[in-house]
Amino acid sequence: MFKLKPKIKAIITDVDGTLTINREDYRLEIEAVKAIRRAEEQGIPVVLVSGNALPVVVSISRYVGTTGPVVGENGCLIFYKGKIINVATFSAKEAAEAILKEFNEYIEQSWQNRYRVFDFAFKIKENFRDKVSFLVSDIQRFLRIKGFDNVFVTFSGYALHLTPTSGGKDKGLLKALELMGIKRDEVVCIGDGLNDIDLFNVCTCSATVSNADEELKKLATYVASKPSGKGFAEIVEHILGF
Repeated sequence: MFKLKPKIKAIITDVDGTLTINREDYRLEIEAVKAIRRAEEQGIPVVLVSGNALPVVVSISRYVGTTGPVVGENGCLIFYKGKIINVATFSAKEAAEAILKEFNEYIEQSWQNRYRVFDFAFKIKENFRDKVSFLVSDIQRFLRIKGFDNVFVTFSGYALHLTPTSGGKDKGLLKALELMGIKRDEVVCIGDGLNDIDLFNVCTCSATVSNADEELKKLATYVASKPSGKGFAEIVEHILGF
């Protein structure tokens, strides 16, 4: 078990793979939803930080019942108290268009891209899903060759993301904490994928679900015994002292 500070003031969490039934499913785990509401009822706001388009994450927040800032597009945009706040200062759209043209045999646009401003996502075609690491390396190399040094590529477990260097989950979280007036050592970060490493680099207290990427587990203060949404619920129960 990890030792918590005397007072945790917010819970920071990824969505896909962390609040869902598993890492291949988009359905929210009911136990995770209940855990979020227990935390909120005890005065601990939950902050959603996701690679999804901002409207998608805001919708999840509204219906699940979180009250903290909503961070979308891998930290590039925030919705809080009725306002949209830009964290990123430039878009990866041009790079995304070049990538789609060059790698169209392997990837296809996410339907969410029409609702994105800074970060753009691509689905890997079914026949190439066993070549994720090669695609990430090839795309990053292509970006460097074409002069897109201000854009980086990551794989969330669900999609490939092209994110501007002025964004990132770490930058989005730091801005969210500023908006809330909370320090980084007063929160717990929870995630499952490699794109959550940026979150863990901000938080001094972190936790992963049992089926998280091994590299992320090595950085975590605590690793749950249960996977995905059930693991999230386990972590929250520990935070709340149940």
